[in-house]
Amino acid sequence: MSFRLVSCDGGGIRGYLTCLILQHLHQETGMLDKADGFAGTSTGGLIAVAMADGRSQGKDMGALIDGLVANYRDDADRIFRENERTIVDRALDGVLRKFKLGGGPGITASQYNATGLAEIGHSIVGDRRVGSLSPDLVLAVNTVCLHRNDGQGWAPFTITNQDLGHEAWLDMSAVKLLDVAMASSAAPTYFPPHLVVADGVDYGYFADGGTFANNPVLNGINVAIASKRAAGLDQVEAISIGTGQQPTDISEEMIRDPDDWGLLKWFGITSAATKGALIELLLTTSAENQYWMARLVLKDRLVRLNPPLPKVVGLATHKPASYDLMDEAFRTTRDSGEWARAIDMLAKW
Repeated sequence: MSFRLVSCDGGGIRGYLTCLILQHLHQETGMLDKADGFAGTSTGGLIAVAMADGRSQGKDMGALIDGLVANYRDDADRIFRENERTIVDRALDGVLRKFKLGGGPGITASQYNATGLAEIGHSIVGDRRVGSLSPDLVLAVNTVCLHRNDGQGWAPFTITNQDLGHEAWLDMSAVKLLDVAMASSAAPTYFPPHLVVADGVDYGYFADGGTFANNPVLNGINVAIASKRAAGLDQVEAISIGTGQQPTDISEEMIRDPDDWGLLKWFGITSAATKGALIELLLTTSAENQYWMARLVLKDRLVRLNPPLPKVVGLATHKPASYDLMDEAFRTTRDSGEWARAIDMLAKW
């Protein structure tokens, strides 16, 4: 029997597009009731946690994903709650804006505080912990540990509910699911690093897993095989869902003098590049690299749905027009050959 994995990329508010895709795939195939594992990074980590918890609690998965779609659409102002800044921060922000160098709390402090995100997350998973998840389900959520007590410095970290035996330091069964979602979603400059403490154990601060694997499909496969839930790659089938391909690049005309490309140009502040271009570059290439490595080994047992966005949708941009763009991208993927391939695979789960 195949191990059936649902993998969800990171991408901030574009998790709305991920949930739209999941919503309609589930309506056509019932796939969320049949999956054996959920992998996620950043906003996809929140979605994966919600789905693993929902299955473990015996919830109606159709209603759960409907609720997540509504959260992304209706609660974005609460999720992206502006951070309060000091007088010095505000003054520096004013100087940067005066000289048209961008500015905003994302430069002098985290752009948003995490209180609203925590409120939404708590409404979904309550105070339940990693150990409350059904051991028959695999959860794999990417985050970054900013300091390891064993002296290794910062390190990529995949939080899982599975007992991996030889890796005792990965045991986070006492950690709240909310903390898992918050740790994975702590995007640098957008949200503050997230401190994880459980049963008196201080695990330290964590940051967004998109810094190393914005597409978590290989991490989910790795945990499934390491925990012996799948005997090998030939037993794994996976649906990988992105948050939309951004129409961004850095053209030869933009660069002109490559020696002049410092941080301000990479962030689109003193160049024609998209604002935050460096972050988008890292997230996009990380996700596609993971996909192609997984595709090479899984072949037709992996389907990816990541439709092109007509225009750029920022990680935290939640104006009505942004949702219109994501709705349009969803319609594009719904009419694609990849959608038909996904339905064909998922209907057999």
